[in-house]
Amino acid sequence: MSRRQGLLSIGEISKLTGASLRSLRYYEKLGLLTPAYIEPDSGYRYYSVDQTTHIELIRFCVELDIPLKEFGKFVDAEDTIDYRAFLAQGKEIAQKKLNALKQGLALIDEMERHMDFADRYQTGQFYERECAEKLFYTMPCGDSLVGADLAQVATVISETAHAAYADIEYDTLPEHGVLCEYTPNGAAYYAFVEIPQHMADSNTKIVPAGTYLCRQSDDTQLEQVADVCKEYLTGKTSFLAIETAIFTGKHKLNKPLHELRVIGGGFN
Repeated sequence: MSRRQGLLSIGEISKLTGASLRSLRYYEKLGLLTPAYIEPDSGYRYYSVDQTTHIELIRFCVELDIPLKEFGKFVDAEDTIDYRAFLAQGKEIAQKKLNALKQGLALIDEMERHMDFADRYQTGQFYERECAEKLFYTMPCGDSLVGADLAQVATVISETAHAAYADIEYDTLPEHGVLCEYTPNGAAYYAFVEIPQHMADSNTKIVPAGTYLCRQSDDTQLEQVADVCKEYLTGKTSFLAIETAIFTGKHKLNKPLHELRVIGGGFN
């Protein structure tokens, strides 16, 4: 009787499990899958029906992003797999992926809310919006944006944002941009990124809640805000102006719209 009797060719096991021929050969190369029989003359691989479960477990590792090199730690020298330990790790990884998907969907919903709001108004149109109190990590740019090394500042701000949100779940988009505090003594500009409350330090400023006068534009208008919003600012000697990129239904990838926000008074 041929030793191939009752075995499946590599093509047949591929169709049965959904694993490609290339994947099956790769699993063998890693030492994770040994054919039940290799024909000496041709080198053809053959597999037992029982090995389908083993292949499905390997593919399960791939789907859950468990490194294949770790699969071996669940199998002992006698080819006995510790299912409980394997499934425990798989469950932990699956839960992390599920949480990431939920967070991603929440952010998509948040972006859609931003776009729904922004699309109500035309470029150059004034409107009001209620904004909650926010905490901004700031870096001073001086008394003018002209000549400010915003690229260098943006690098630090980006690193701060990554550190702020790397290990926490959030369902809102942290804002970033440039703000200016106008006082009778002049103007002071800051690059900023929104951060969680627990990260407050000497570089953070509390931006007040309130009704902000807003306006969308193709280009920055922060340094011209006193003229752009002069009717609103009549009689005000101190005010806060914030400029951020804004999400709209359609905009150029390399040049999103700006939203200018202004409120009387300064930081808390």
